[in-house]
Amino acid sequence: MSYRVDAAGSSENGQKLERVLEGRSTALTLLNGMRAVTKSLDRVYLGMGYLCGTMFLLLALFITYQVIARKVGWVMAPGMDLMSGYTLAMATTWAFSYALRTGSHVRIDVLLPFMSPKVRWTADQLALASIVFFIGVTSWKTWIMVLKSYEIGAVTNTYPLVPLWIPQTFVAVGFSMLAITAIHMMTNMIAEALLPVLHKMQGGTESYHAVTPAGSIVSEEATSGV
Repeated sequence: MSYRVDAAGSSENGQKLERVLEGRSTALTLLNGMRAVTKSLDRVYLGMGYLCGTMFLLLALFITYQVIARKVGWVMAPGMDLMSGYTLAMATTWAFSYALRTGSHVRIDVLLPFMSPKVRWTADQLALASIVFFIGVTSWKTWIMVLKSYEIGAVTNTYPLVPLWIPQTFVAVGFSMLAITAIHMMTNMIAEALLPVLHKMQGGTESYHAVTPAGSIVSEEATSGV
């Protein structure tokens, strides 16, 4: 019985090779479970990415309408400035997870090409750990702000009078998801590195098969996980 994993290599002629773990072991069971969790979370990240992209598109359309309506005297949507700010805050923070997972944010990777795979793996882990720390603190402080706004019944000082805890909650969820994404990526990298080794220690074997590259739901850039 065999199970496919994503650890890939290449042959001398450049053909893609996929490592296949064979046999049964506790480590392989854990690895398969981790891959199932990763697949589900990748769907969540992708959905958040599409949602945020749609929100940015709708926001652009509404702002365009407001500009045209002001020029030609059409009916304008009241409170649009305030709602635009809320939409931008939510779309921005909720897109962080997708950006981190796909490596599509701005990165300074001048030194990465000169690093060995082990050094790059360590650098990625340190980068993800720093994200977990700083975003974890930010999420904690944001949730405290949400609770305080709810307790005192704070609302916006302009129309429409929206309870502040509602938009603040969306921002807090976005930061929290980013911290979860970073923790998930760290855990996934550790599982990919250690569990195949433990599988062989528990009596399992591995082989390499030629494969045709297939797209995944969410794929990280080859240069770095972060």
